[in-house]
Amino acid sequence: MRNEPEPATIYVVDDDPDFLRVLGLWLESEGHQVVTFDHPADLQKQLDKRLPDLLISDLRMPEIDGMELLEWVQEREPDLPVLLLTAHGSIPNAVAAMRGNAFAYLAKPFRYEELQEQMQAALEQWQGKQESRRLRAAIRQQANQSLLYRSRAMQELMDDVTRVAGTQASVFLSGESGAGKERVARAIHSASPRQTGPFLAINCGAIPADVAESELFGHVKGSFTGATADHPGLIRSAHGGTLFLDEVADLPLPLQVKLLRVLQEGRVRPVGGREEFPVDIRVISATHQDIHALLSAGRFREDLYYRLHVIPLRVPSLAERPEDILLLAQHFLDREASRLQREIQGFASEAVDKLLQRAWPGNVRELENVVTQAVALSNENWIPASAISDSGRGTSTPAFAQLQEAKAEFERDYLQRLLRSTDGNISRAARIAGRHRTDLYKLMRKHQLRTEDFKDDGETES
Repeated sequence: MRNEPEPATIYVVDDDPDFLRVLGLWLESEGHQVVTFDHPADLQKQLDKRLPDLLISDLRMPEIDGMELLEWVQEREPDLPVLLLTAHGSIPNAVAAMRGNAFAYLAKPFRYEELQEQMQAALEQWQGKQESRRLRAAIRQQANQSLLYRSRAMQELMDDVTRVAGTQASVFLSGESGAGKERVARAIHSASPRQTGPFLAINCGAIPADVAESELFGHVKGSFTGATADHPGLIRSAHGGTLFLDEVADLPLPLQVKLLRVLQEGRVRPVGGREEFPVDIRVISATHQDIHALLSAGRFREDLYYRLHVIPLRVPSLAERPEDILLLAQHFLDREASRLQREIQGFASEAVDKLLQRAWPGNVRELENVVTQAVALSNENWIPASAISDSGRGTSTPAFAQLQEAKAEFERDYLQRLLRSTDGNISRAARIAGRHRTDLYKLMRKHQLRTEDFKDDGETES
């Protein structure tokens, strides 16, 4: 089912004053702002001042006909949808109108249901194009940034990034998998005095345990089977720059000890070597795990934790920054469409709804994968909802619940907190809530709450 578009500004031009009046009244009854013109020249003057969301034009008019007007509009705003109407319906006229990029062609007399359907589709497309323009403008403004965002949660994080980037202190990033911790690390590096130095990222959980030491600390030739040449390791390779240790909690305990020594002394000894090499690095580490639980379980060294956890920053999940979903989705769409040489403008209205209602348990990484797949599967100018794959983890909470569900959830939570704070005293709870006792009882029955579940022993109502 197609969603209702927002109320629109619609211009109508027709040389029949009676038809113009009737159509204008019907459009206004549908909630739209309507401006009517009985001369195309007057319409052209208005179009130069302000664009509508939709133009409805008669095809046969004196002085300037609908096809000439369509061509004139196309030169100024090719995306503006134009519906052409005529009492002289014919196949040649229809073909010419569609070749002129008219959105639709309707022959008088038409059914209002038919016009409404075409208008709704045209307005959704126009609104989609306007939204895509706004998103692309925002993307261009942030072209030099490591991260795209417009949410307050990300702005607060980036304010922290700006503050800590100029220091030499170690930064510890926490957050869900796929939330963008590596991009935040790159943003810190790019804004730091080390920006001209190397930025090296390593996923500690993805390195096999038997080669992790060599990858990090390097090795000398002949130190083990297969060591056919000296290898400096990532720590030495990051000298003068930043080393990003992603999923640092997966680092084996023996390597945690060796890493701590490097951070304390500023020197590294490769596997099988006798010589130590000075290193000047800034370490940014990250994990999606509960680091405090790992400390309690003895799976992460406390002394290393304090070396790494000097400045803690938390990267918000995509569910905490839903304002960024469409911005990121448009960015991924444009990138993939360019790579595949596809002419895809944006997401259809139903696809936008699906993107906003999805839970995104995989965060930005999942969004990127979903959009990449949608672009690959779509042959249309607008990504349809059917191209947006369903989440494989349906138990997660969507970014936006239905309004009725959100209200019910808030209402139940409010009642529980209210009754808990008043120990189930209905009279007191009703006074605080500004409701009658009977109203409160009705709400409690609605949410299946009982006063005895909130009462302390011996509590009586007053």
